[in-house]
Amino acid sequence: MPTGANAYIFAVQYQRLVNPVSGAVALGTLLAAVTLPVVVMIVVGSK
Repeated sequence: MPTGANAYIFAVQYQRLVNPVSGAVALGTLLAAVTLPVVVMIVVGSK
């Protein structure tokens, strides 16, 4: 599952590592969009 937006909110609030956190959230969301449907197809197909 993708990283929650809370990590980004805290990074902005405390002004620490905003760019790396935003990149990690974006990358995690993109990877979840690609891998989650594959996992669902595998799980549904195994029944």
